[in-house]
Amino acid sequence: MKNNNLLNTMMVVSVSLSALFTTHSTLAAEALTDCSLRDVPFSSSLPAYDVVMRPKAKAIVDKHYPGVLAAMPAWILNESMPSFSTLITLDQMLERAGVKDDDNAAAMRKALSELPVTREDKIARCARFDAEPVSFELGDEPIQVLIYQKINGYDHGDSVTTATENLTKLAKEMGYGVSVSAKGSAFTPENLADFDLVIWNNVSGDTLTVSQREAFEDYMNNGGGFLGIHASGGDSVYFWDWYRDVLIGAQFIGHPLGDNWFQDASLDVTHHDTGVADGIPSRWVLNDEWYSFSDSVSAKGYDIVMSIDESTYTPGKELEMGKDHPLVWTHCIGAGRAMYSAIGHRKEVYNAEHNITLLKNGMKWASGQGNDTCQ
Repeated sequence: MKNNNLLNTMMVVSVSLSALFTTHSTLAAEALTDCSLRDVPFSSSLPAYDVVMRPKAKAIVDKHYPGVLAAMPAWILNESMPSFSTLITLDQMLERAGVKDDDNAAAMRKALSELPVTREDKIARCARFDAEPVSFELGDEPIQVLIYQKINGYDHGDSVTTATENLTKLAKEMGYGVSVSAKGSAFTPENLADFDLVIWNNVSGDTLTVSQREAFEDYMNNGGGFLGIHASGGDSVYFWDWYRDVLIGAQFIGHPLGDNWFQDASLDVTHHDTGVADGIPSRWVLNDEWYSFSDSVSAKGYDIVMSIDESTYTPGKELEMGKDHPLVWTHCIGAGRAMYSAIGHRKEVYNAEHNITLLKNGMKWASGQGNDTCQ
């Protein structure tokens, strides 16, 4: 009888623990209540991932376009992160597949819009964002740098690793402390207050929740520093207007492909009071993947540090920007300092002499240690 009572007690404890862990897991998923697209109705303008990874939504797409999704390359429709399908809308993905915007597309959109967004859909949309608390053990260096490298979209692989290694080395040579994180939950007011500069190292895809975004916007407006590298400004679509329109300042539209993917090109340098271009010749040649943008940030008054001479490489007709084709620029956001460089697809460029100088100067200015042009 005693053994039976003991067994019953153990079963009750086991069930209680199981319920506790289940509740904890549910609460963890529910904690991401502010991921930006959680409650948005289904549509073809959502990231393709948030449509085709949901069974009922995928069934609608398959009904109107049989076999199209099945024919997509695996790297585009990867179910786990990173997935290229987070970088493009369903409309953009279908356009790439040669689908016409016709009555059938309109019928698909209507069917998607009528699909309810369930609790499970909301949890799935938030799953690629981070909620776990992140803390840092900082050294006693007077300047602290956070290298952020969360990737939900396109992974630049070895280039990300090489960039982190070389940026860390350069920063330490300058006497700066360095922390590295691939967690969006690092973006809290308390954490960001400890850093003079946040470097976005080839960040790809939407990576921050609404509250994390707000913390970073507040950080920048109140004197923080930002240095964005290559893919951090290279998404085909953004769901954070401030990031695209203010922090970066322009929408990426593409880069050459095929035999022209990587080309030598001449970069023209403009020297400003920021000192970001100090020590770099007025023209130099580099081999990399060359981005084009919908508009030049010069129209917004941003300071152009480097432009690419389109006569020295082949961008392709649809990617031509003409004589005003910036690649590196700086500007002020409130009391904060922002710099973006489109250089950085190939890992070799992080060892290129003039790019090293650019990155060191950029870290110095953006961290507030250079000429203070954002008073």
